[in-house]
Amino acid sequence: GNEIPAQATSCPHCGRPSLFPNVRAASLPEEVAALAERFAAARTDVEARGCGAVADAFMQRIDRSKPVIMRPFSEVERLARNDHQIFSTYYRQVEAEIRLPHTSAWDPIRRLADEALFPGYKENIRFAALTLNDRGLPHYGDCFLILRPTMIAHRTSVFEENSVVFMKRRDLELRDMMNIVPGYRAPWADRAKLCLAKLGSALQPDTTEADFSSLLLRSGKTPQEDDFVEVHVWGPITIRTVEKVVLVKPLMGRAAKAMLRVWGERLSQYGVTLEVT
Repeated sequence: GNEIPAQATSCPHCGRPSLFPNVRAASLPEEVAALAERFAAARTDVEARGCGAVADAFMQRIDRSKPVIMRPFSEVERLARNDHQIFSTYYRQVEAEIRLPHTSAWDPIRRLADEALFPGYKENIRFAALTLNDRGLPHYGDCFLILRPTMIAHRTSVFEENSVVFMKRRDLELRDMMNIVPGYRAPWADRAKLCLAKLGSALQPDTTEADFSSLLLRSGKTPQEDDFVEVHVWGPITIRTVEKVVLVKPLMGRAAKAMLRVWGERLSQYGVTLEVT
């Protein structure tokens, strides 16, 4: 058929809807082939080390993984007011002049990485991480929002790690960023293949299912040292996209407990569970 522009969600010629751009990019033949090669190498390695059964169990667990977004509780409060509140992106917020751009040294790299991965559509991508235990990375906020897979699977892709760290670790030049080596991203349905390609070498014969969560997502001393599989969700997220909210170590005075009861009831109106740890 006719070629669809990278940023388009439908054919400009006939109007038929297409895969979402990030999913389409992760499904390109060269991406699929390169990931298959990495996956095959990982399978060969785990089998040679007597870890085949562990790898099978790991992949089965990854197939049940979910995206987690890490935000301050104030963002959850806003989203839970009603289902017209949208979880926006950094670029949309800057464009709307409701926040200022970052001024850190990482910001130019982030912009380059985002444009390289999402050419012409970076403002539509929401970032999350894969989790097996409903926990996230505390550097980004004290609230973990677990998304409903049924709401995001069709519009989600996954990436090897923090995409900015990926670019910086490899010291990629601009020309390399615009032509990222394939095999490090996948559609949502193939996230287990990507995870084994990345983490297969860490599996040992005595690795248990209890160890899988910390292999998949690890918090470092700084955000740049966090290790996780990055999730890219195209398009809007509202409170109805959320399955569960996990609030980590909140203040638990009498007033705080009363407030949490109120917000728990409000979240339950949208079928969202509130867990306080």
